Amino acid sequence: MTRTVRVGIVGLGMISHRHMTIYRHINEQADQLGFRVEIAAVAEVIPERLKEWAAKYNIDPVNCYVDFHDLLKRNDIDCIDVCVHTNYHVPVSIECMKAGYDVYCEKPAASTYADCKLMLDASEKLGRKLHIQMSSVMTPQSEKARAYMEAGKLGNPYYVNLEVFLQRRRPGYDLPDFPQGFLSKKVAGYGQSVDLGVYVIGQILYILGCPKVASVNGFAGQFVKHDPSRVTIEGGFDVDDTIDGTVRFENGTTFHYLNTSANNLKNYMMTYILGTDGAMELTGTDMAGYKFARPNITDDAGFMGEPEVVFHEAFDDHVTDVPLNCDAEGMAKVAEDPKAMYRYDNQCMWIAYQQGLISEEERINTTELALNQLLITDGMFLSNALGRSVTYDEIIANSPSNYVREQMINGKLYTYDITV
Repeated sequence: MTRTVRVGIVGLGMISHRHMTIYRHINEQADQLGFRVEIAAVAEVIPERLKEWAAKYNIDPVNCYVDFHDLLKRNDIDCIDVCVHTNYHVPVSIECMKAGYDVYCEKPAASTYADCKLMLDASEKLGRKLHIQMSSVMTPQSEKARAYMEAGKLGNPYYVNLEVFLQRRRPGYDLPDFPQGFLSKKVAGYGQSVDLGVYVIGQILYILGCPKVASVNGFAGQFVKHDPSRVTIEGGFDVDDTIDGTVRFENGTTFHYLNTSANNLKNYMMTYILGTDGAMELTGTDMAGYKFARPNITDDAGFMGEPEVVFHEAFDDHVTDVPLNCDAEGMAKVAEDPKAMYRYDNQCMWIAYQQGLISEEERINTTELALNQLLITDGMFLSNALGRSVTYDEIIANSPSNYVREQMINGKLYTYDITV
C-alpha cells in the first residue's frame, strides 16, 4: 500500500524549487517507494513570492500563509520542510519542533557549532526527528568510499586533501540568480566555506567514520575585490570568500581543507584520501541533490560528471588505478530494488525515516555530520582570529551564535523563542 505523507514547507525561495523537483520524482515512483508526498500547506514572509509560488505549484490560497506560525496550528501535516536561509534555520526549526512536528532542514544546519547544537538538543529533548539536507553523502560514491574504508582497503588513512577552488562564483554577486542573502553575515553567517563546506567536509567525515577533532589551524577572510554599488542588501557584502586550514584528528589523520569562491585563477575540485596500503580519489562530489534533483532523472550530471571513486591499489612495486564505477553500480541496485533510493536521495531517506520505514540506525545521521562539520569551520575561523592552532575544547567554548533573534513577519516584529 502506498501511503501519502503531507508536508508543510516554510520558506519558498530558490532552494524550495529543488525540493519540489525531488517531491515530483518521488511521486512519479510512489508505488515502488511505498509513499507519495502531498504539499499540505506553505508559508513565506514575502507575499508576492508566496502568490507566485502557489500559482506555479497549484496550491490553494487557503493553504498559503505569510506567518508560518499559522501553518503550525494545523493538525493535518505530517512533517515540516524548512527552506529558509541559514541563520533562520535554528529558530524556525526549533519552533516547528516545539509545535510538535518532525523537521527536514535545508543545509547548512546552521552557520556555527553552537547554533547547530541548539537544534540537535531541541530535537532530543522534544522527541522530534531532525534531518539535514546533505546530498553529498546520499550517493553510491559515498557509500562505496565508506565501504572501502571500513574494509581496510586503504590501511590506515593518514592524510586527506579537500580543495574546492572556484573562479568568481560568489552567489548573489557573480551569480546574480542567487539572492544576496548569501553575501550577508546576518543572513548566511559565513560564505561558501560553510554553505558548500557542509557537502564536502560532511562527506569526508562520513567516509572516515566521523573521527574526533584534536586541533584545528586555519585562516579565512574576504580577499577578492567587489563593487559595493552592486550589493543592495543591508550590511553589504561581509562574508568570507576564502578559507584554508588543517585539522588533526585524535586518530592521527591530518585533513586539509581549502575553499575559495572568488579566486582569480581557475575552477577545480580535488579530493583524495591517502592510506598506508592504498588511496582513493573522489571526483564529481554531489552538491546539487543527485538524480532526483534534476529535471529528469536520466539527465547528465553536468560539467563535473557523476560522483565517482578511483581506488589506487598499492602492491610491492607499483600502484594500480581501479575505477569503481559507483554510479552504474548504484543505479543497478535501484533497478533491482527501487527502495534503494532511500539511500541515494535526501528527501527519500527523510520521508522513509520520518514514517518509520527505516530505523535510526539505518538512516545517515546528517545532523551529527553537520554538527561536526561546523566544529571544523568554527575552528578555522577561531584559529584565524587568534593567530594560532586551537583545540577541540577551545572551539566548543568559543563557538559563536549567529541565529536570527527577531524578524518582521506580516508587518509585526516577531521575537523567536527557542527555549525548550
